[in-house]
Amino acid sequence: MVEAVPSGDVTTEGRIPDGAFPLSAAQQGMWFAQQLDPDVPVNIAQCVELVGALDVPLLSESMITAGRELGSAFLRLVEVDGVPYQLVDPTLEASVRFVDLQHEPDPRAAAKEWMRQEYTAPLDVCRDRLTTSALLCIGPDRHYWYSRVHHVALDGMGSVTLVDRTAELYTAAVEGRAPGPSKAAELTDVARVDDDYRTSARYRADREYWSARVSTIGEPHSLVDRSAPARARSRTTGGQIPDALVDHLEAATDRHDSSTAFEVIAAFAAYLSRMTGREEVAVSLPVTARTTALLRRSGGMVSNVVPLRLHVRPDMTNTDLVAAVRLEVTAALRHQRYPHIDIRRDAATEHQGFYGPLINVMLFHNEITLGSIVGRLELLSTGPITDLAVNVYHGVAGTSLNLDLEANPDLYSEDTLAEHHARFTRFLGAFLISDTEGPRRIGDLDLLDEDEHRSLVPATGRAGFAPVTLPDLLAGAVRSNPDG
Repeated sequence: MVEAVPSGDVTTEGRIPDGAFPLSAAQQGMWFAQQLDPDVPVNIAQCVELVGALDVPLLSESMITAGRELGSAFLRLVEVDGVPYQLVDPTLEASVRFVDLQHEPDPRAAAKEWMRQEYTAPLDVCRDRLTTSALLCIGPDRHYWYSRVHHVALDGMGSVTLVDRTAELYTAAVEGRAPGPSKAAELTDVARVDDDYRTSARYRADREYWSARVSTIGEPHSLVDRSAPARARSRTTGGQIPDALVDHLEAATDRHDSSTAFEVIAAFAAYLSRMTGREEVAVSLPVTARTTALLRRSGGMVSNVVPLRLHVRPDMTNTDLVAAVRLEVTAALRHQRYPHIDIRRDAATEHQGFYGPLINVMLFHNEITLGSIVGRLELLSTGPITDLAVNVYHGVAGTSLNLDLEANPDLYSEDTLAEHHARFTRFLGAFLISDTEGPRRIGDLDLLDEDEHRSLVPATGRAGFAPVTLPDLLAGAVRSNPDG
């Protein structure tokens, strides 16, 4: 389940191996993305810090069992005449890496760097294991439980399901009871759901919806005026937002009968509009696309990213924009299964990325219980970032809220990214309270900080001149040039 070892025969001519089946549309998108840039792995990674007496062999056994139940941890890819296929191969090596870092000068920093090196290392999706897990020991009774998976095998929700099932198996064993039965469907059943969708009336309706939405959307919208290929390592800044801002966010969701996601999407759309001078902006929304109970409890790669197209007029209020976001998101979720790769294909667009910055609001329950040990799931990477991502997620024990900006380092320097984070955080606060003392237009919300205001107000120019009348000007001209 962890080692990057050869996974068997990877290419055949004319013969599809027994048990192999085609990739879903979502998987094909990840496959092609990886082929376009082999040096940038399309991985997602996460870890859980565990403090307490951990039964390492039992956790390893639980991880392997959960991986077999979901199937994704034993998935491998083969090419047949250049076409990728997938199969669940129970003969793949099942082992969990144990890395002892407790004697490093800074074990925690060493563990973080070990994980960064692991999930950013290039891999061959037809030769290397697509999933990996490891236990990193950073001190007595202190470990990081690390998981990494290539996006072609498993998506974010599937990864969380895998971790949750592992914890369920471990806890049942510690407590001396039988675990509940696995509810995950076979990956062939997950693929069959995708096949059925692509031949359905729903698929055709979704295609019509997205074709109309993106037909005139144009080039990707961004805070920068250039593009660059994604890098394996993104640049991130952010952290916990102030309690007062959290209070404003909760109050705004109550006033607007909305959600944290609606408020953040609306605020960032307004920020993007103000910073770029565009009245129409596009942002990208990651969605699970797991619209059935079978999909929600299973493994596989199902998730999608859909564009949101928003009109942001300067005379709108935050109430107006949140209502528009609600309508746009609700409609997008009705059509969330239509693959992003198909949206781009239908629009005949040349760019390979998304239509605007990603807004990822991840407010799921992130406490992981292993017997008496309670850890917190930490997302390390959601994959390569082409431009910019806004990530909102719970902090420790769900008692705080974090706001991070994750960016392509070739487009955003550390200073530029930090400036955007500080500016957007201020703007978010102003946006959230802008309707508490009477309606206030989005176009009137301040983007400048105090230092920027001091440099502009009061406005200064050259030294003034003494007043003079027109007859005096004429007399002076005669004196200076009497023959003129």
